[in-house]
Amino acid sequence: MTSVIKSLANGQLGTTKATLYTAPASTYAIVKHVKLTNTTSSMVKCNLYFKASGGTSRRIIPYDMELEAYASFKSDSETLEPADIIEGDANSGSAVDFVISGIENS
Repeated sequence: MTSVIKSLANGQLGTTKATLYTAPASTYAIVKHVKLTNTTSSMVKCNLYFKASGGTSRRIIPYDMELEAYASFKSDSETLEPADIIEGDANSGSAVDFVISGIENS
């Protein structure tokens, strides 16, 4: 099994729940953290979810977590099996940057 430490994904949260990262086929991933940064001067509400392959989205942070102006938040780690997904959304588009870092084992 080969382990690679890397940036798994990055971008901005949209206003509808969308996939941020999917563990590749035949790969287990350890998401060390998801960092959210509000790039605006207003408070933004954010949501992050874990979705097991073929399963239902489950919240991994509180519902509509408030991220103050220019503030950052870093989540705890998650373990993903092949095809498991991290999803997210915010109440304001193009306001919250995200970076997902971790390890992929294939």
